Amino acid sequence: MGSCSGTVPEFETGGVEPVGGLSGSGEWHCDTLESSLDIGMEAEEEGEPLEDRDEEDNGISEPVMYSAAEILKMEFNNPNEASRFYEQYSRAKGFAMRQGKKLKNKKGEIVRYTYLCNREGFRDKKWLEMQDRKREHKVVTRCGCLAEMRIKPKGDSGIWYVSRFVDDHNHDLLPAKFVPYLPSYRKISDVDLAHMDSLRQVGISIPKIYESIAAQAGGFNFVPFTKRDMYNEVRRQRALRNADVNAALRFFERCARGDEKMFWRFEVGPDQHMCDLFWSDGRSQDDYKIFGDVLAFDATYGRNKYNLPVVVFSGVNHHNQTCVFATAMVSCESQASYVWVLRKFLECMGSKAPKAVITDGDRSMRLAIQEVFPEAHHRLCAWHLLRNATVNVCKPRFTMLLRSCMLADIEVEEFEKQWEAMVEECGVREVEWVKDLYKKKLSWATAYIRGCFFAGLRTTSRCESLHAKLGRFVESRYGILEFVTNFQRCVDFLRDNEEELDFQSLYGTPVLQTQFLELEKSGAVNYTREIYFRYHESLKRCVRTTILECKQMEEKSVYVTQKYRRPELKWNVEHDHRTDSFYCTCLRMESFGLPCVHILAVLVRLDVASLPKSLVLQRWSKTAKVHVMEPSIVDEGGDAIALYKSRVGVFLHHCKRFAAVASMRDEDFKVYLEKVVGDTVVLELKNGVGRSAVGGTDNLEQDVVRDPVGVRTKGTGRGHEPVGSRGIKRRKCSTCGELGHRRTRCPNGLPTETVAIQDTNQEMLSQTTATVSHIRLIGICGGVMMIQMVMYSLVHVEAFVGLISFCYDSV
Repeated sequence: MGSCSGTVPEFETGGVEPVGGLSGSGEWHCDTLESSLDIGMEAEEEGEPLEDRDEEDNGISEPVMYSAAEILKMEFNNPNEASRFYEQYSRAKGFAMRQGKKLKNKKGEIVRYTYLCNREGFRDKKWLEMQDRKREHKVVTRCGCLAEMRIKPKGDSGIWYVSRFVDDHNHDLLPAKFVPYLPSYRKISDVDLAHMDSLRQVGISIPKIYESIAAQAGGFNFVPFTKRDMYNEVRRQRALRNADVNAALRFFERCARGDEKMFWRFEVGPDQHMCDLFWSDGRSQDDYKIFGDVLAFDATYGRNKYNLPVVVFSGVNHHNQTCVFATAMVSCESQASYVWVLRKFLECMGSKAPKAVITDGDRSMRLAIQEVFPEAHHRLCAWHLLRNATVNVCKPRFTMLLRSCMLADIEVEEFEKQWEAMVEECGVREVEWVKDLYKKKLSWATAYIRGCFFAGLRTTSRCESLHAKLGRFVESRYGILEFVTNFQRCVDFLRDNEEELDFQSLYGTPVLQTQFLELEKSGAVNYTREIYFRYHESLKRCVRTTILECKQMEEKSVYVTQKYRRPELKWNVEHDHRTDSFYCTCLRMESFGLPCVHILAVLVRLDVASLPKSLVLQRWSKTAKVHVMEPSIVDEGGDAIALYKSRVGVFLHHCKRFAAVASMRDEDFKVYLEKVVGDTVVLELKNGVGRSAVGGTDNLEQDVVRDPVGVRTKGTGRGHEPVGSRGIKRRKCSTCGELGHRRTRCPNGLPTETVAIQDTNQEMLSQTTATVSHIRLIGICGGVMMIQMVMYSLVHVEAFVGLISFCYDSV
């Protein structure tokens, strides 16, 4: 209740006893010349929010009611104590309170606080008489209630006394079971808020979280808030007007306290609206130093409420798994935007450009890559090319032959022959798209790309797979801050998979299955598990390769190999004696980084027991990241909000165990609850902060960047068309397919009586089908009730079949 001077006797719950000083209207006055204090005073706005209150109901004792005379004798050390008292009083009486006017004297000092019933005053008529409302009216709760309590300072002593108390309500007071539903008393605590945020981050819905909190509290009636309050809290977090981007930038700053390599840049446009954003953490930059020889990136859409395209820069790690190097959000997919993003990428990665880049062939991307990465070999996605061939040529035979030309491991001369035969057979020599495709053959034909290292990438399917994984963590209604934090969770998920694969590669030894045990064991020791399996398959197939001859030279040896019973397929393998390196004309080692079957056949011929170092590419080995330093531990003073939430989660876990055993016996419950409440009060006084002190130290005056403006991307379809240009869709007759009439008035249709019978039967069938579908949908989502719902659906299926028979008989 808050401390009061003096001791106040307890009274039974009930009406106020008539004691001297009560006026005819139910007012209690402590001084009659109150108006004299109002001279030169200013009244502040009514209905201001109350200050944060640290104390909550402890549940130890029942609420105690006081008479008006007792309340008028009370004194408080500060206005907060008076506010807490009147709140507890109103809760016990069955109404809610709010703070009214505050009066100031000429010096600006507050000399009077007023606490009102929440139903004081009336709703403004302009809201009741508004014609073009978009929403329905809310119920009217203001009824002009006059109940109030006023406090004034007692001289210069710092004590506040009750100068006026009115306990006359012109409305019914609520029963005790309905009081918790009043908005003033619905509050989500820090613990519940942290619990809700942690569960939402892993994709659990609000109703399920509410059920979880209710189960921990002992029932839904013990939860001090509703599901609607939880939805409102989520909406409030997302609706930070002109603070979304600034909150994301502060998130990057907090991350930089624990990660000194954290890099982020942004660009603003007109009116200080953010246009482009780029970021990359320290581990991503370390991965790029090792695996940044091949870079793949593509844009994905619909991942945030501003509809900004998201560009994810990714590559392939030593487990042949996708790893993320950096991320960007752009306002438009123009060449200028991509040039800015790629330049920031170079700045972040220490000016190290990739050797190979693979994209979907977007023109803006292609021009930006030529400008920023002029030395990189740009490869076009094979899947997108085949899809475009289907759209632009529309000949299945051409698409099939193009795929063969594109992916076949053949020489340049053979490719040219196949191309000429294809365009001649399909008759597409003069098609502009085919001509333009042939000019870009250096970017997609395997015959021309052989020898360029692409780590096995031929399409942007890894980008598409990454976008699909991203969809499990982000939603289209997310703002910038929510997207960034949840995207980092997606990246952490990928890194956790990588660590699991590291463990699998280091723990245990694969079973050796080939006849070349020494070479197979050497591959198992050097390569990661995933790469070893690929090497293992090549080692098994090397027995099909025959060495026809060996040409010995001074510094090298040349071996002529042939595939078994295929004399037209020959390759030369060169062995340099000085460097112990190998080179094959098939260029598989240069293209993928693993020895081909021809080199392995030569190693078998030479009776080599272990793989030479020249054949073990460092990026595929178990020791690829051995020189990368482990990330530093986040300093305790770094991310205060994340540290606070983690502590709340840990403490909540132990409190659950404590509550389970402390609630078994009534005497234990009372003793330990009193201790917990007492210790809580001590800690609140010790820290001197409330809920707003945690995570609320950010200086809002530094918010100079405004939130981005929603954009339309190239994938929005008909959204670019003017509304009036789409025309009105007119219904057609379902019998003859003509416009201007319906089936019931069709001149070629059935008689009116027959049509009416069919309409009635069709309506009955539609209603029954909808009922069955609805019940089945509920059965799918019902969990434990699934079997019951399916059985119920089967019963309706039988009724459905009987209804069909009845309809046919009627017709």
